[in-house]
Amino acid sequence: MLILAVVYENIQKYYKDLTYSEQLAIDFILDYPDLKELKLKVIEKELFISAPTVIRAIKKLQFPSFTAFKYAVINSKEETVEKSNATTQNTFSNIMDTIRNDFLMTLNMVEEASVNKIVDAIVNSRRVFCVGIGSSASVANSFTQKLKNYGIWANDYSDSFPIRDIPELAKPRDCIIVFSLSGAEEPIIKLLAQSKVSGATIISVTGFGVNPVSELSDITFMTHQSVPKRNRLRSRLMLFVASEIIFETLIARNELQKGQ
Repeated sequence: MLILAVVYENIQKYYKDLTYSEQLAIDFILDYPDLKELKLKVIEKELFISAPTVIRAIKKLQFPSFTAFKYAVINSKEETVEKSNATTQNTFSNIMDTIRNDFLMTLNMVEEASVNKIVDAIVNSRRVFCVGIGSSASVANSFTQKLKNYGIWANDYSDSFPIRDIPELAKPRDCIIVFSLSGAEEPIIKLLAQSKVSGATIISVTGFGVNPVSELSDITFMTHQSVPKRNRLRSRLMLFVASEIIFETLIARNELQKGQ
């Protein structure tokens, strides 16, 4: 398995066990531009987080030390750079490599227990509210249609006014599933914050990293997204991949139960 796959697989598996401060520390390490020169004291100074907190976070991710984690991340980035440099003269190859890398990383980050919890929430819900705005709306719509075709009550919401009404509609036996690559859209954050008191199960399918949407969710499915060269029109392909994994797991479980 690639080093990059190991790093992100462990992060996906144990990330929810980290405290908010520990998550900030891990994100800081992952995003630091000159990682070889990064010292614990830099993290302490920049984030006002103690060294024991950083070490505790790293050990929760199953790495023995700060140095071991740092060089695992360095090696994973070098793997990505080497693949990119090998195809710098071929734009199409670069695109294919990026999609392939995102796809493999997303698959390696998938935790079966989390997917099963999502499926449990959906099949045991009275109603499923699927939410996505902007480019993520198409993912929510596609997932909604699949659930409807399978006989599950579902509606998709992509406009601000209908989204605003969900907290009043949602009840304890309902499920709210949000598709958000950035996890930072204000209407969705407001929706989830207001819906926490409703008793509905909140599920988010989002990009990897600390974001408000994942923090407000009961269950999170994180996807890998390469840093794009453009800020707008970012691909939602990995959100579609995640939605397919959830739906196919739902179908497989039902078929298995029918056969017993």
